[in-house]
Amino acid sequence: MAWRGVRLAVLLIIAGVLATLVVWSAPWREPLGGGPAPRNPDVARVEQYRREGNLEALAGESENPRAEVAMRAVQAMGSLGPAAVPHLERRIADARPEVREAAVVAWGRAAGELVPEAVAVAAAARTDPSVVVRATAVSVLGHCKAWRHGDVLIDAMEDPDPAVRARAAAAFREITGGGFDESLGAAPDSSQAVRELRALWPGMRENLEAYYNRCKDAKGSP
Repeated sequence: MAWRGVRLAVLLIIAGVLATLVVWSAPWREPLGGGPAPRNPDVARVEQYRREGNLEALAGESENPRAEVAMRAVQAMGSLGPAAVPHLERRIADARPEVREAAVVAWGRAAGELVPEAVAVAAAARTDPSVVVRATAVSVLGHCKAWRHGDVLIDAMEDPDPAVRARAAAAFREITGGGFDESLGAAPDSSQAVRELRALWPGMRENLEAYYNRCKDAKGSP
């Protein structure tokens, strides 16, 4: 009987410890009331503006001093189409590199393909102090088929950073349809090839202008 009493006492102690652990662990597992964890109000607000298509409100949020909120607003604007482009171009000049990168990506999403002019993105590809932003910008130029900025991509093939050079060459091939050495812009000794390509560019641009204008006409036809 004494042994059974000891066992019962031990079991009661263990049960008490487990109950204590459950009580103390509950708050971080689930909020009081058993409902879902509350959403970040900034994120919820931006998402609401996106669902409403409220471009002006999102543009205001893109200036939020908190970079993570500004980035979410910029990303949301990217889903709203060409009307968002002027707002995104302002954010491409933001002081924060992470916001600039998000704005460049969102610009490409909003503008779509067959976009001849991408002045803000081309400027970022040329002069942005962030390697990540420059690399992203040259990729977006290729994705959007921004053929009038082929000279920017040629210049980017001589960027100090090898990642930018490689992406610039890939973007140039994407616009022109290839036909260039895969190492163009990436190899240390490719400067001569880049110079030759720069000399060929005026004629290439004229042909690309005619080609992409036909593509736009075909795309716009019923």
